[in-house]
Amino acid sequence: MADIKSSLGIPNFGPWYVELLPEQNITEELISISKFVKSIISNKNIPEFNSDDINIQFINYGKTQLVFVVTVDNSKQYTLLINQPATEYGVGKNEFDNLNKLNQMDSELVIKPMYYFENGNYELYITPYYHQARCVGVETTQWGIWIPEPEYHFETFNENDRKIINSTMIAMLIKLYDVENNKGIANCRLDGGDFMLLKGYENNEISCDNIIKHLKLIAARELVPISLDDYINRIRIELANNEEINSIVIGKKLRQPFTEEEIETGIEMGLALRNQNKQYKIKRS
Repeated sequence: MADIKSSLGIPNFGPWYVELLPEQNITEELISISKFVKSIISNKNIPEFNSDDINIQFINYGKTQLVFVVTVDNSKQYTLLINQPATEYGVGKNEFDNLNKLNQMDSELVIKPMYYFENGNYELYITPYYHQARCVGVETTQWGIWIPEPEYHFETFNENDRKIINSTMIAMLIKLYDVENNKGIANCRLDGGDFMLLKGYENNEISCDNIIKHLKLIAARELVPISLDDYINRIRIELANNEEINSIVIGKKLRQPFTEEEIETGIEMGLALRNQNKQYKIKRS
């Protein structure tokens, strides 16, 4: 186990990471967040937190959540995700439930949510923490990963790595399509950290087989009713388009579109993964 003082992400928590509604007061919200988080990590009814040696570290943030790591007995670590003040109430529970459903479908590809809590103002849920994992996304216009150590920074993919990793993200979306309920993952920030690569992935050959063993989906804001054929068509349209469109899968304009090769390779790989499980095969045009 690495030293808990080692870099896990953004080092200093402050009001500049907090998303507020116009009527909200930053000081009041910071106090409320702190009280709620402290009440959770001191909750002895959570078996994993039943210790006197607990530390908490802020590591990241997004429009929806603030992200902390809880370290217990200097050996076990968990991620704590609490809603931003501006996030609509209920979003946290919805994502917790969606991740549960997807994890039950494929526990290797989707992070497992453990506990959900709410206090009337804030929601949070807890998951396992993967030490110094790298979030995939786009910084300005380049695809790459955010790396926590030695200091939090972004590294750009080379062309080959980008093709393979981007294609694998698409393949996972298709693999995780719920054929029983005809639902697909929506509002997914492929360019903003909804997928993470486990540290050490780069020590092996960068291939689709290797990447899918190290890549995990860590967010699931929405599951929308849609046929698999239509879902794949939406992937083709939305991921290749850098204009403002009515998006289902990505939910917003991408900071950098996918290439046609990445999209088609990802679709073929996703269908192959589904076929291995004897699941529905898309009608080919």
